[in-house]
Amino acid sequence: MIRSVAVYQYYRNQKKSLSLKELGSLGAALFLVLLSYSFPLKAQQATKTSSSFFERKAEGWHWYRDSPQEDKVEEAVRSSPNFLSPTQAIEAQRKTLETKLHAAIVEPSRDNIIAYIIAQKALMDQSQKFSEMWKQVVMTTPALDETLTHPVDQNARHVYYKEQHNKLEKRIMRLASEYGLFFFFRKNCSYCHHFAPIVKRFAQKYGWSVLPISLDGGTLSVFPNAKQNNGIAERLQIAHVPALIAIHPKSGQLIPLAYGLTSESEIENRVEMLTRIPGDPSQRGSPPREFILQGSGGQK
Repeated sequence: MIRSVAVYQYYRNQKKSLSLKELGSLGAALFLVLLSYSFPLKAQQATKTSSSFFERKAEGWHWYRDSPQEDKVEEAVRSSPNFLSPTQAIEAQRKTLETKLHAAIVEPSRDNIIAYIIAQKALMDQSQKFSEMWKQVVMTTPALDETLTHPVDQNARHVYYKEQHNKLEKRIMRLASEYGLFFFFRKNCSYCHHFAPIVKRFAQKYGWSVLPISLDGGTLSVFPNAKQNNGIAERLQIAHVPALIAIHPKSGQLIPLAYGLTSESEIENRVEMLTRIPGDPSQRGSPPREFILQGSGGQK
């Protein structure tokens, strides 16, 4: 290159015009000089690029990178919460469904209605999956299966009701050994005449002693030897007849078994309900504390 420059300088100093051939030779020389300088620069850039590649983490075949704008979007997505809480997810589903429903109502176009139906169907499918999983859990976890204690199968229900009725009969018999029955009536009460045979049959079935008390001085054919009211009705606040009351003679506890015309099965159900104490199976068959006769029996 020095030689070419010197030649060029020489011709310039001589102020001679160069021929086409001489200009071609001089241009070729300059091109070769520039080309020789370009190779080291390219090699140096390649070295820098190669070194920067190896200095980065291993990329393997996944060397392709998205544009800087796409990288920023991905970074924003990664920095946002990955999942909603269950409550937030359900709330979002509910709001989405309501929004689609409102849009379909305000503007009942085909697209809006289809969008709402699709959203509703997705929610129903989710509910069905929950229901199916619930059944699987209950079927595989006997402690959670309520049908084992309260069966729904027809054959099992017959057995269940029979066992429950046998337990109830034993409970009523246990009460009958401790409590007495007061049957309050009036002679001019047609309901009392129809209820009297039921009371007598119920008492005979469970071995219960009955004391019939007339509030108007009359008698019934079923209970011809009824007692007259001596103030016990007022003390027990009997305002409606017929009335059947179980009373413990010593403690004064009472159980109102029936007011008005009632069937025998209904009396049994009332005994089961009124003598049930939640959370204390050992006291089943004893009346609740609120059924205590004030000023009678042991309360005198």
